[in-house]
Amino acid sequence: MADKGHYRRAGGTRQGIYVCSPSGILLSSINSLKPDDVLTMIQTGLDNWNTLPLSDRDIPNDFSLKARHRWENSYPESGMVLKLSKIDLISDPPNQLERSDRWNRDFVWFNKDEVTQWIPENPQKGDIYSLPDFISDRLFCFHLVDNTRGQTLPFAPEEIKESHIEIEVENINSISIDIKISGNSNAVSRGPWLFGDNDWTPNYELDHGISTNLLGYATYNSSLKEFSTFEIVSIGYRKGRTQNNGRQNSPDSGYIGFYFTLAKDIPSERIAPAFVDIYNADWIMQP
Repeated sequence: MADKGHYRRAGGTRQGIYVCSPSGILLSSINSLKPDDVLTMIQTGLDNWNTLPLSDRDIPNDFSLKARHRWENSYPESGMVLKLSKIDLISDPPNQLERSDRWNRDFVWFNKDEVTQWIPENPQKGDIYSLPDFISDRLFCFHLVDNTRGQTLPFAPEEIKESHIEIEVENINSISIDIKISGNSNAVSRGPWLFGDNDWTPNYELDHGISTNLLGYATYNSSLKEFSTFEIVSIGYRKGRTQNNGRQNSPDSGYIGFYFTLAKDIPSERIAPAFVDIYNADWIMQP
């Protein structure tokens, strides 16, 4: 239905407001912040509704609505989900009392096997361990990105010019392991789109990038094989913009604050990651 809306094409963003019938007939749509235009669209939808036969206006009593596919069906029940909050920082150097009102949220998924790879084998106090590339790539490609103001693009692994996340074992006992997490990255996107033809393929190329430093602490329960606490703070320095991330009128560069913590097992925090359809995880069920 959305493919027939105001963008009139398959793929790309479906952002906007849609009016449709219970049977899935598109009546009108728009993507606008102008109240008068939205009101006109709603009136058009109502006019089109009034032309529908009664059979298209009602859902049968015995109708059972079931989605053909939902990304949330791949939710890692025995894994780890991080809630990521991000916000523009408007001072240089960043000051927690000077923050923008523009912020966003995302979720980071790891399955059970991936969770164990945050901890080195046979850990000892003082051990320093480099996190596997696929985990750092997940963070740097899909989550440490500039989407506080609008929909942005991920970075391809080839665009991560520098990346490292280090785990230091700070304390260990019979039931838990305390770790320190530190790292940095530099992502630069110039030239053609590298993720192939999909819903994220931009209409035109724009140079952009972000460099980050991160620091965090976590406690791993070695008997339950899960984290009981997990926090990472990162500050990113962004440059440039993407097609839809709302930076048209922003300075060409600036700081973004990122905060990762354990998500709760509640419906509002079981939402799939923004880039789940191109996630570097083969356990994600595709449509």
